[in-house]
Amino acid sequence: MDMLRRVKLEYGLSDLKWIKTNQTFQSESGKKRIRIWKDKQLLQWHVKWRDEISKQSGILLDRMIRTKDGEPFFICEKGWATIHDEIEEVFPSSGKEKEWGRLLGTSLSYGLDHSDECQRFKKKQDIPLQAVKKTIDQLTIIDPMAKIVLEKSYFEANRRSRKAIQLRERIQTKKLPILTPFNKLADAKEVFFNLFWVCGDQQPIKGYEPIRYLLEHWYVKNGETSTTKLLNAIEDYFPLKGDQGIILLTECLIPSELERTVSQLQTRGNETTDIMEEYFKKWETTRKLVALLGNWIEEDREKVVAR
Repeated sequence: MDMLRRVKLEYGLSDLKWIKTNQTFQSESGKKRIRIWKDKQLLQWHVKWRDEISKQSGILLDRMIRTKDGEPFFICEKGWATIHDEIEEVFPSSGKEKEWGRLLGTSLSYGLDHSDECQRFKKKQDIPLQAVKKTIDQLTIIDPMAKIVLEKSYFEANRRSRKAIQLRERIQTKKLPILTPFNKLADAKEVFFNLFWVCGDQQPIKGYEPIRYLLEHWYVKNGETSTTKLLNAIEDYFPLKGDQGIILLTECLIPSELERTVSQLQTRGNETTDIMEEYFKKWETTRKLVALLGNWIEEDREKVVAR
């Protein structure tokens, strides 16, 4: 049966037209998106996560629209199908730190409380720097100066990794939150001046990698003052200045941009100039973000000591 006919039956809709076949359609109640899921356990995790974060934070999310029978999905030929509101207008970031902080803080709190529920979502392993160094040595088609820069960066990457290990040894907890990817500011849409977050259908991630990348994008776009406001807003809902903040700091110290750059140069060596320019920007952004985050955490600890 054609998917639109099936949607009409399942949701009681009557006037449907494809905007993009099998992806988005127009209905009498606005634009909708169809997602097809092949992994039922992943689907059920997303249903629960969206329902809970929306309820606890009051932030709008692209929750699964219920069928006529009240179900969040229906079975189709390719697996399980869900329907979502499709919003195009982008929600701002600068000046809206409180709304973003409520979403991120609530998500961190829920993600940490339910960290042990689903063992299949694992933390990404730290970068084996020796393997990165070996790959740098094997790069033969790039500009010699670029190779020298990468070799120098390797020593700085080693220093960052050692610092991350030292910080980990200082904290008592090893528990990590489970989060959906938060690394695209453009996934924030606006509905009647409210934040509407598009969760997508990706695998959740255990640990702070999604928050790191969101903070990097935020810092580049909005600067230091706004980033500090965002951290303060998150702190209103989640104790980021405690051990969990230190874990976030260690995540930011991991020199993942070096690994990604070397990997890109392996396959796109003829684009060395563009890849290296992007690498310098990311390296500098990470350096500034680590300094900001470290000072933000340490400042609060000094106040506590002074009392």
